[in-house]
Amino acid sequence: MLLKPIFILTFAFLSCTQNNRASVNNSLIDTTFIYWENFTQNQKNEILNSGNVNKEAIEFYKGNLKVRDNDQTTALLNTLSSITTNDTTTPFYFFLFNQICINSDGALSEMLGNYCQMMVLSSPAYVVSYLGQNEDILKKYAEYLGFELYFKEDGTSTLEYNYSDFKKILSDTLGNEGKYELILKLFYEEIEKSIKNME
Repeated sequence: MLLKPIFILTFAFLSCTQNNRASVNNSLIDTTFIYWENFTQNQKNEILNSGNVNKEAIEFYKGNLKVRDNDQTTALLNTLSSITTNDTTTPFYFFLFNQICINSDGALSEMLGNYCQMMVLSSPAYVVSYLGQNEDILKKYAEYLGFELYFKEDGTSTLEYNYSDFKKILSDTLGNEGKYELILKLFYEEIEKSIKNME
């Protein structure tokens, strides 16, 4: 049970670091946050066996649950895309969400734009830092978001924020941190490519 106090201290430290944005060095972008891929197998097992993880998420992780365009998948996506950086399940949920994005096709792909926006806005620094290290995931998020943002401008999407509002929220949240500038620039370029491809 040593892992839980380590997570709590790490996330408390990260919260303090985020509040003191000017002191964060640009070179820390790769090490500021902890992602599922950084854990040892023992650490992963402790999280999986903690009793705090959504059962459907574990079933999906084990390969026992197939994601489709259905209510069960919608419930899972709602759980996965509502992360916070002070929760020990965050790295696991974020990892699973990214796996769905990578492997999705058909009708499921068409519903991911909403969830990508929710994911990015639920914990912008955490997600954008990861996107900066994983261009393939960045492009997937941009593709799904661009698709949905196109329909938002057309008035036929239930997406919460249009493109300009989405960018403003990210700018207001991360604007004082220069280390995100290039990542966001690339992200916006990819989103705009996706929107243009819909025209």
